[in-house]
Order: sequence, then C-alpha cells, then structure tokens
Amino acid sequence: MIMLRSPQLRRQVTQSFVCWRCIAKSQPVGAFHSRSQKRGGFREPAQRHFSGGRASRLEALSNVEVIPEPSPLPSTEPSLRTRLRQWEKEHAETYVMAPMPKESNVRRGDVLNNTTRPQPGVFQIEGEEEDDYEDFNMAAPIFDRGELVDVGSKRTFLLPGDLVELLSVGSRQQELAIFVRHVDFQSQFYTMSGRWVHRSEKHPQFYVPNFVEAHELEAIKEYLPQEAVPLELEDRLHSFEIVPPRNIGQPLTLKMTEFWAEADAAYQKAASRFDNAHRIVGHGTRFTYATLEEIAQRALSGFVPKTDDGKFSYAVLYALHRSMLRDDIGFRVQQGQTMRAGGEYEINSIGEVNSINQVTQLVRTYREALVSFPEAVPNHPLTRFAKDARKLIAASRQTRQYTPWGVLGPYSGKEQGERHFRYGHPHKPFMSHMLPFLRFLESWACLCSFNRHSSLNGVGSTILRAIGAYDDVPLDKKTACTALQELGAVPPWENRAAYELRLPHTGRRLAPGLSLQKFSENYESSSSPDPGRSPDKLEHLRKDWGDLTVYCIDDASAHEVDDGISVECTENSSEFWVHVHVADPAAHLDPQGRISAAAERMTETVYLSERTVTMLDADFAQDCSLAPGRPCLTFSAKMNLHGEILESNITPGTVRNVVNITYEVLKEVTTGLRSSQSISYTVGSNDVEPTPSRTLVESDQLSDLSRKELGILEKIQQARWKYLRDRGGIFNRPPTSVLSVSFGGAPWERAAVTDSFHYYGDPTIRLHFQETYDPNDLGLVACCMLVAAEVAGRWCSARGIPVPYRVTPLNPEMDPAEYFTNVYLPARDESGEVPLDIKMEYTRQIPSVQPSSTPGRHVALGMDMVARCTSPLRRFADLLTHWQIETALLEEHRLGHSLVGNTRDDFLPFSRARIDALLPRIALREKLISKGQDHSQRAWAINFLVRAWHFKEIELPPLTMSIRSVNPDSRFCGGILEELLLGAQMYIPSGMDPEEIKIQDKFEVKIIELDLWGLRIYTELVRRIES
Repeated sequence: MIMLRSPQLRRQVTQSFVCWRCIAKSQPVGAFHSRSQKRGGFREPAQRHFSGGRASRLEALSNVEVIPEPSPLPSTEPSLRTRLRQWEKEHAETYVMAPMPKESNVRRGDVLNNTTRPQPGVFQIEGEEEDDYEDFNMAAPIFDRGELVDVGSKRTFLLPGDLVELLSVGSRQQELAIFVRHVDFQSQFYTMSGRWVHRSEKHPQFYVPNFVEAHELEAIKEYLPQEAVPLELEDRLHSFEIVPPRNIGQPLTLKMTEFWAEADAAYQKAASRFDNAHRIVGHGTRFTYATLEEIAQRALSGFVPKTDDGKFSYAVLYALHRSMLRDDIGFRVQQGQTMRAGGEYEINSIGEVNSINQVTQLVRTYREALVSFPEAVPNHPLTRFAKDARKLIAASRQTRQYTPWGVLGPYSGKEQGERHFRYGHPHKPFMSHMLPFLRFLESWACLCSFNRHSSLNGVGSTILRAIGAYDDVPLDKKTACTALQELGAVPPWENRAAYELRLPHTGRRLAPGLSLQKFSENYESSSSPDPGRSPDKLEHLRKDWGDLTVYCIDDASAHEVDDGISVECTENSSEFWVHVHVADPAAHLDPQGRISAAAERMTETVYLSERTVTMLDADFAQDCSLAPGRPCLTFSAKMNLHGEILESNITPGTVRNVVNITYEVLKEVTTGLRSSQSISYTVGSNDVEPTPSRTLVESDQLSDLSRKELGILEKIQQARWKYLRDRGGIFNRPPTSVLSVSFGGAPWERAAVTDSFHYYGDPTIRLHFQETYDPNDLGLVACCMLVAAEVAGRWCSARGIPVPYRVTPLNPEMDPAEYFTNVYLPARDESGEVPLDIKMEYTRQIPSVQPSSTPGRHVALGMDMVARCTSPLRRFADLLTHWQIETALLEEHRLGHSLVGNTRDDFLPFSRARIDALLPRIALREKLISKGQDHSQRAWAINFLVRAWHFKEIELPPLTMSIRSVNPDSRFCGGILEELLLGAQMYIPSGMDPEEIKIQDKFEVKIIELDLWGLRIYTELVRRIES
C-alpha cells in the first residue's frame, strides 16, 4: 500500500537540500537578475531559468542573430556535487530552510518537479490538466424533478458513497477516498488514511459508484467541516480536530483498504499483463481509443478471473487503471467527467512510444558523457542534431525575429518563393539523425504525449539546452514549439489546436491519416472500394413543398447549408405551422458503409480559424446542401403566439423555392434596423473576401409576402424564448469577438515533413465584433433549431426509437425544480432578469447535460426532450438520428400504420445497445472539438496581439479590463479587455490588497506578456477607473 510520507521522513529529505536563493548569495547579482523576477510571481519557482540577464533577452529579440557554437565544456573538477557538499559543511549550522513556495498557481502545462519538490500533503482529484486561462466570452446557456433521467452509474457527477481516487500533485501518490457531500462549491471526501479533504468541483477519472450506502456516512459528517474551507486549505489532507470514535471511521477506512488490497492481489496474479498492457492493446502507428473495460477485456481475459456476470470487478479495473497511469507515455486519460460516464483512454502508438524511448536513451547517454566522457560528446547524436539545428535557427532569424511568446515574428525579408507563402519554400532537407529528435519535440510540445509529472519533460529540456539558442527563456513546451518553428519543421503561425484534435496530416505523428480509431477496428477496412453511397431511399415517400418559400439563414461564408425555415398559416389566425427543412445525406448513405464509419470516427466537422476538416466528403456535403430541387427531412411544429408546440410531425420531402439570406438581412427585415457597426482591427495585407457558395438575397429584393412571413416567425421566436425561460430555461448571449484568418485565398494543403521550410509571408488576422449587442436577442435560427430538436425527440420517444437524446440526469442531491420555483422565479425583475448570484446557484443545481438513449427533460433549455437533428452534414449524432427516423418512416410505410407504442429495435440500423456504446465517445469528441475550436480562436487572437502590440503593425487603443474573478492566492485577476473582447489576466501589484478589487471593477491596463502555448494574455495595472 502506498501511503503518505511521515513528517519525520519529509524533514530528512528536505533538510539536505540547498535552496537556489542561498546559492545566489554567493553569485554576482547580474547572474541571476532577470525581468521576470521584477514581476513578483510571473515565473513560478518550479521553473529554472538560464542566463537571465536583460541584455541577453534583448539580444534574443533582435532581428538578426547569429548563434555561436557552445562554449567549451567546463572542467568537471571539482564537480558541482563536490562544491555543494563543501558549502553544506561550512554553512549547515547557520542555515535555515526557506519555506517552499506553493505550486497551486503553476501555469498551464508547466512541469511539476516530483524529485526535489515533493508535496505529499497536497492532493487533487485525479482529473485532466485544465486550461487555466479564462476567456470570459465563452459562456453557454445555462418542471418537475421526476422528468429527469436516472442514468445509473454512467453519470458525470458524484453521489455520497462513491469511491474515488485522489492523486498527489507532486509525488503522484494515490489515495482512495469516499465522497461525502457538497459543501457550497466544494466536494468533501473522507480518505483511506482517515483524514478529510475539500476540493472544488473537479472530477476524478476513476470512481466506483455506490461503494458504501449514503446512510453509512451520516455519523462521520458530524466531525467534518460544515462549511467550505478557505482557498489555501483546499486540496490538502487534514486530520480531525476532534478524532471520531473508532467505530465511526474505521468501517469506512477498512472497506477502502480492503478494496486497495483486492486491487493489489489482482495485479499480482497477472503482473506481466498489467505492466505490458500497452504492448498488448496499442497499434503500431496510430492513436487508438478504448474504454477501461475494453482494455481489460483485451489485456486480462484468461489471466484474471471475472465476476459471475462476466465482467471484471471494480478492483481489477482499478488495478489496471493504476498500472496504466504508471506508464508515462502509453496511455492518456481524457476529460474526467466523460471518463466516469464510460469515456475512453487515448492509447499512443507503439511506434511513437519506441521512438520516445530511443531518444530518451540517447539523451541519457549524452548526460553521462558530459560528466564522465567529455571526449565522446562532439560525436554524440544529440550534439550532431544540435549543431545542425543551430544553423537552421540562425537562418530563420535572418528574416523572422524570435520572440518569447511562443510564436515567431512576421517575415521581414524581401525574398519571395515560387510557391504561395502559405506552403513554404524548401530550405534544407532534414538529415536522418535529426528526425527522432524532431519527432520527440513534436510529441512533447504539440501532442502533449506525456503529462507534466513525467521525467520525460527533462529530456525535452535537455534537447533545447543542447541546441544552445534559448539561454534566456524557460526550456519548456512553449520554447519547444518555438524551436520547431525556427527549425522550419512547422509553419511560424502554427498552434496546437489541430494536434489536440489529432487531425489528419498534422505534423509527423498524424501524417498517415485520421488517428481516431477504436483499437478493435479493422484498419484495412477503410480501403474498401464501396464507400456506402446509395440512391435516395425515401424518394417514393417525399412530399413536394412546391412554392412554399424556404428561408436559409446563415453567414455569407458558410461552407454548407444544413437547414431552412418556412411558415404556413392555419385557419386560426394565432396558430401557424413552422417547418424546419433539413438537408438529408442519410437517405444516400449506408449506415454501415465506409463514409459512415469515417463520419462516426470524426464525430463532427472541425472549424479551425486556419483550416476546416469536414466530417463528410466536402463534395458529397455540397451535393446534399439545401438548395432548389434537393431532398430534405422536414420537422414541423404547429405553434401559437405563446410559443407552445401544439402538434408535430416529420416528413421527407423536396424543397423548390429556396431563398438564401444573411443574419444582417433578417435583422433589417424583422426590426427595421441594420446591424450595428462592426469594430475591427487587422494585421497583414493578404485579406481576401470569401466568395459566397450560393446566391444571397438582399432585403430590398424580398417580396411583401416574404417580409410578412419573416415577421410572423419573429413573433413566434420571441414568444418561444419567453416560454422556455418560464419553464426553467436559462440563456446567455454574451458579446464576443471573432477572429478571421486569411491566406490570400490559398487553400490548406498537407505540409511536407522531410524538409526545413522558410515562409515568405504571413496571414492576415482580423479581430472584429459588433459595437452594440442585445443579450436577449437569441435569434430566430437558434429558436427553430430547438423546435426541430423537440419535434424529433417527441416523434422518436412516442415510437420507442433510440436516438442520442440530450438529457439532464437525475441527481438525488439536487432539486433544480424546487429552487427554480421557490427562489429563481420570485427573484426575476420586470425585464425577466435575475441577480447573478441566484442565476449561478440555479446553474449549479442543474447537473451537466449527457447524451442518453432514454428521453428526458433538458432543464437548462426548459424543454421536455431534445434530440438534435438539424446538422447531419457536420454532426454524426444528428446523422444517426436521421438514419433512425428514416428507417422508422420506411417501416411505417411497409406496415401501413404508425409505430407509436413500438418496443422493437430489430429493424433499426442502430440498436439501443449500440447507441449506448457510442454515446460516451460522441460526448467526449464533441467536448474536445468544441474546446479545440475555442483554442484555435484564442491562439490566433494572441498571434494577432503579438503582431499588433509587440511588432506595432497597428496601433491598439488604451485597454480597459473589467474584472470577472480575483484570486488572492496567485495575486491574479481575470477579466475582459473591453476594447478587444478578449479574456486576460492582470497581476495585482504588491502594494494592493486583493480584497480591494471587486467583480466588475474596471482598470486601465497594458499588455506586458503573451503566451501562445498557454493561451494567456498578461497585463499590469495602470490605474483604476472610477465608476
């Protein structure tokens, strides 16, 4: 059993070390002086800095720099170890250990040092490495309790009695704990060692549901804190002030230790299978994905006994999870919430693991040679790589200025290549001895193949140190990304979003193709000649919509048109049929065909600022886009002017009269107002306006009938939003800035990976947003899409058709319906607004939405059921819903009667069991894609600021930060730069008390540092702006 170190052992370990502060006293001041030290916390103590002089840093920013060969190796006599021992003899008696700085404010992606900075008392729930930048623009929408769906153990929240694993931040020790309850916004746990810990709402990767009954925790609650603890006490194990009687705590700790022992016993039975799990389940060249149960089935079947139900016990699964986490590079746990709902582990390819191990061994021999065999260093492979790398970097710095922000400066040369600048000009081929080190840097910095606790981070730092071109900056992942740009291995505007999403032909590791397969798939099947396309399966059922005008509303730059809206009057002047006509690729695809399988793996079309990767083949999607004479699946709702759905139906059809308009035209027609003026800032001169993919109609070209119909739809959408709010829906539409990137019309192409490239130009980056906005204007299109989602949900639910419903899971600990009725509704003012604290608490009461094959209420939207169905060209879940609905329509036609009340699924392309297996992966991929798209926008925003602020390509206005959060512990505030609508951080000056700063306070600030890798904008206070 791995337990925590005793205080005596900690003292023995730490007392023999010498802090850098004391060593610095014996060095010249200039040797350690750096600008970062003046900022009082910008660079955490865990980072090492080399040659920190200000002059060196300014030289690094010079436009032209020649990198010298490294200086001769210093004499190894006496060694550093010898000098430190001598220092200890002379100063041990007078030395007082300085307090260790906390690591709670470590930056995103920073390496945690577990060797010389052990922190055995600081724990966090095992979870993903989170973004610690805050972009406060990214806000999302926030009855009866009996309508919520009980999702069983596949839930994303904890209930009292659940067992979780806690992980020590510094030493990676594990400890089991039982979730006791929520205390305000903190989670309370009772641990295996008989202590307690509070943690803010974060999610463990491994848990055992209902490990003990909730009533077994009642007695221990009396001895636990009844209120949330201060920030500085979170994540730390605490002993009880009043020790609970043995008969209260011991039964719980005994169950946890027995579970741990059972996991140990399972491991001992088949240790070689546990230890070699990666070799057993990994693919030779691709990333693959699997759940813990699937990995266990592959690795342990026949070696470890199963339970009577044919499954592995939780103890066996925990032993496997624990063993996999010990593998630094084989497995990567994905987002914590979805792991508990059956999510998947990412499995690195065996080829990448072997390559990383090869480089690791080379770096170890290099380190040994530096100390013991200096004569061998000049011929070492790493030395040869470093020598060639310095030449490439020196050539890059002739025309691109190095910056410490994680991105190179714009091109300053005069030479122009034969090809467009986006594709680069080959400079020199990479020699074979360079490729392993380039691949390692890519795995480390771009793909993040190993976590921040791993000793392999030191291998990457050694490679950068050997190059000798980065003496004045931390040798971390951000610097490694910059090095890859200077080496010509990636474009100088590259960011990590495409790597995070494992998009095809990104870098060297992902070049073979889409790396998103399940490990159980047949990798050769993708070469099948049958792509799975078929003639229109619903041709004989389609209704011709004739002259009915279908309004397709989207941006001028939209790639494909998924949907359109129409309206028909009824005999009742206050009731109307609202039709949502959706493109119908499902009617032309075999659900089991190759195109469909690729769409399943992709999950969604990915829209990055610089690149779009379509879920379906781009030409096929264009052929299926909504246009005159094209097939569609229509979701119809009979609605009144109170926003209620009175009747609904689904009909396959063909649209004839399609009118394409933009959001700006819609607003002008329905409100009489043109869109507010756009504020924009642009760097670069390669901007090309996109050519619309269809003919757009302006407001003065619309008929009187069209204007009347759009006016009716406007009234219905306003009533519908009010109806949803009255039923518990909570919506936000915050102001946002949009980044657009232009390469002068040059499309994306797969980059070559065999040569070092120079890029003779830069993209144009435009940041823009509307000068004014209405937070209550949620939009006609969004309203109608939700109407269609409810129609689809009702139709499928009535017929027992399993589809990916979006549901609010039942959490017995929370009752959002009671809070909404008793607190939220009475707090609304005349305009319907609610105080922020009440809105936040109501949001907290609502569990996170999950996909489910069982229909249920979506509390945050105020809807009875939701089955998204309006984007089958770009979302696999919507495409799946279309397949299910269309198969049911064919079955009803064959039988001659409705399927309402049906309980069969044998005629459907996807059974309920198959959908249940797909949903965790769909949920995970949707989260990752959304996150990756946000990261892409954020990265380009910082790229824009590097060129606008540092390189002065344009003049930025004075910046005002509106405060959204205050962290007294790290002395940082988060907020919005109002002139740019970008999230940023402001350092709290040493003379200011954080308690003086309140939410929504305003300060004039100036940018002082950017971090493209960490997606952060750092500012410092200029003056307070009085309200």
